[in-house]
Amino acid sequence: MNVDMDSLLAKLYRGFFAFAFVSMVCLVLGLHFPLFGQGAKRILLPGIETELAKKQIPVDFGSTSTALVPLLKKAFSLHGAFRLSHPKESRYSIEFSAKGGGQVGVVIFNGNTRQAIKSLAASGKSIDDAVLSACDKVVLELLEIPGFFSGKISYLSNLSGNKEIFVSNSLMTSSRPNTNFKKITFNASWDNQGQGLFFTSNRQLFNNIFYLDLSSRKISTIANYRGSNLSAVQNPKNSQVALILSSTGNPEVWIAPYPNSKPKRLTKNKSNESGPCWSSDGRRLIVTSDSRGKPQLYEVSLSTGLLTRIATNVSSHCTEASWNPRDSSKISFTAAVGGGFQVFEYSFKARKSRQLTKGVGHGLQSTWLNDGRHILYTERSVKGSTRLMILDTELEGAQAKALHGSNFGNCSQASFYYSN
Repeated sequence: MNVDMDSLLAKLYRGFFAFAFVSMVCLVLGLHFPLFGQGAKRILLPGIETELAKKQIPVDFGSTSTALVPLLKKAFSLHGAFRLSHPKESRYSIEFSAKGGGQVGVVIFNGNTRQAIKSLAASGKSIDDAVLSACDKVVLELLEIPGFFSGKISYLSNLSGNKEIFVSNSLMTSSRPNTNFKKITFNASWDNQGQGLFFTSNRQLFNNIFYLDLSSRKISTIANYRGSNLSAVQNPKNSQVALILSSTGNPEVWIAPYPNSKPKRLTKNKSNESGPCWSSDGRRLIVTSDSRGKPQLYEVSLSTGLLTRIATNVSSHCTEASWNPRDSSKISFTAAVGGGFQVFEYSFKARKSRQLTKGVGHGLQSTWLNDGRHILYTERSVKGSTRLMILDTELEGAQAKALHGSNFGNCSQASFYYSN
């Protein structure tokens, strides 16, 4: 029998490289590859630690009750500074235990020695509330920054067929509707005590501004002047409310000393203002204005009403500012770039902007969480569906994560409140 050695060698080479390729795919995907048929022993290959994972703190939950683990996994996975790991690889083992009556105990163990290094306790109206409060204490202990887990979110959802206001915990594991107007509802924002929400709706034919007291369920009218009454945002440090009203012809900034008091006009120009945003100390105010033809961000003098443009230098279309609650030198905002919208951060100190969100979808309507590290924002797909996302702005390489699934409907316009 004649043997074509060149052909044989070529087949052997092809077989070797095919084997090597399949083995590499299995390695990357964490699969087991049988070397010699179905009955052969499998080689277990260790997972590959990514560059992002190296920057995160590996933790496990030790002997925590299985009933608490799903909530804990979602919390620590969303944060970004942590990653869930095998106990042998953990830097910390964090054990949570329900004590009854809305009480939770926590013990933090050293991952190597398994020695207890800190004991904590937390309480809440429910066991979930207590767990989230305990998570905040763990974050403060391990990172020395506040946690955001026991905060709450208001947002809009079309789950009922109309955009209504919903309120949820920070992880959206507990949520309920708070309006049922079957009308246009938008621009919901928390009061500075977290007891209720300002919002705009045409529930009485025209766009007016209302306040919803969440405990009594009472709705009161804040502004029903002629023209459009568009939004109200309360000063975080006092009872002042910044409103956008068009009673004089075009949308202007007005300031009311109290929610139910008569407002005083602050800006006096021919441009259109929108999206008022207070600094955390309540001394500064940013709005969007088209005074130069296209929307840009401006700081408003609270004494004169004069506008000073913030030179973000990324787009001719910048809107929806949100002031960082822990670092007043930073704001997030929405900019039109590359045929879509993305969220950026601007530093007053560096006088520079950096892009926070990326991808084929749009990023808009950002709001900072109380830790000054994370933002919530609306992601809008190319098909128009929307969902709420959370992003760790400090962890290099971090990816935004969805807070909810499609069963929540199209969600947008998040507003966050945390009781300090």
